[in-house]
Amino acid sequence: MSACLSAALDQLVLERLHDGRFVVREAPPPWFLRLGIEPPWRDRPLQIDRALPFLEVFLPEAERAWSTEGARRVQSDCWTQMTEDDEELHLEATALRVGSSPLLVITRNDALFHERRRVLQRARELRLVHETLSREVERKDVLVHCIVHDLSGPLNSVLGALSLLGERPLPEKSAALVGVALKAALRQRELIREILDTFTAERAALDASYDDVPETASLSDTLALAIESLVPVACSRGVHLEGPPEIGGRRPCEVIAEEGRLARVMSNLIENALRFAPPRTSVRVLVQGEPGWARVLVQDEGPGVAPSIVPHLFQKFVRGRDPGAGSGLGLYGARIAVERWGGAIGYEARPEGGASFWIRLRRADAAQPVGGAGAEGQERRE
Repeated sequence: MSACLSAALDQLVLERLHDGRFVVREAPPPWFLRLGIEPPWRDRPLQIDRALPFLEVFLPEAERAWSTEGARRVQSDCWTQMTEDDEELHLEATALRVGSSPLLVITRNDALFHERRRVLQRARELRLVHETLSREVERKDVLVHCIVHDLSGPLNSVLGALSLLGERPLPEKSAALVGVALKAALRQRELIREILDTFTAERAALDASYDDVPETASLSDTLALAIESLVPVACSRGVHLEGPPEIGGRRPCEVIAEEGRLARVMSNLIENALRFAPPRTSVRVLVQGEPGWARVLVQDEGPGVAPSIVPHLFQKFVRGRDPGAGSGLGLYGARIAVERWGGAIGYEARPEGGASFWIRLRRADAAQPVGGAGAEGQERRE
């Protein structure tokens, strides 16, 4: 019965003798008969590694398995053997011990070989695709930086000229026109920065290696600088900008983030709030402490986000119909950056009216791995 089963499974069962040679213990499968080994096979010692050269590499590992107490077994890699009539045999060997007998079972497994070859071929194809995409990304990287450089150069000259004109005594109408041009040029500079920041964030997300030691930033210092830089903007719009009070007498802790990028994210959220906040209202920046996390909220008393926009709010180039809406890149870039740090970003409509944007960042002293943004990370609807 066992002999018929071995033949049906295309298996050759060999027993190792004390002198290192092998004998065939079951009826050999048909493929073994075409290897050019002269009969008889049963009970005649064979130097099997001469007929199957791949066993020369595998036999030392098999010897260690046979000399180990217990039911340890080891398996070889797949090997291609040619028969006398030039047919390929895809074989693998298994060394095991049955009772006191060390056995070597050699199995023909064409299906496994073809599956491995298919996987290898697919891996090669994916590598080619990856290399092609990498070259394309590099070309776009150069193109974007060239565009930004070419746009920034003339714009800086325009800003310089407008600033000098604004300092001179001009007729009222001319001064007003210079003011309008200066604001437009400053806005253009912000758009260029948004494009570069978004592209940089996308590249960083693709190249990120979470095995590296993460960067940390002082959340309190970053918020203080962002708020301080935007106080003049708030005053010009007649909006009161409130910073976060200290929590329980202690300043917020260090968080996992890149300090420069975090400053841009917070500035973007606060600028958006100031843009839509009506005069004589407040924009509040709050910090809430959570176990292992820090949550920052930016709240305004404006019209809020239209329900039709909310599901797509943090996608690329999504913007409202309001003329004051931005390019649709700021929130997208913020999402990429925050999620890369293992955090989350979201929006909530305030019951009393207005918008509330929040980001949730890991505390630097928390032992939670990157990517564990928690259940609240699902609050962002896309």
